[in-house]
Amino acid sequence: MTNKERMLHMVLDDPKLQELYNYDRSEYEDLSTALYSDNIVVATVAKIIKDLNGSEDQSIQKKVYKSIFNNLYDNILI
Repeated sequence: MTNKERMLHMVLDDPKLQELYNYDRSEYEDLSTALYSDNIVVATVAKIIKDLNGSEDQSIQKKVYKSIFNNLYDNILI
């Protein structure tokens, strides 16, 4: 298991998130499965983990933020 997958599991294991966003964490054993999930919350968490890749660079963080915001806007808000 990679560090990214450990991070994914730490977030998705949260019982409150599972309840609120109706997903079963056991369905997402790896990052690529989560990235292509129909559940927008699971896919977004996976995308943040993948794209940030542990970076503390503010320009990378800003780029990821814009990408995530646009993805959520396109899929949820409209």
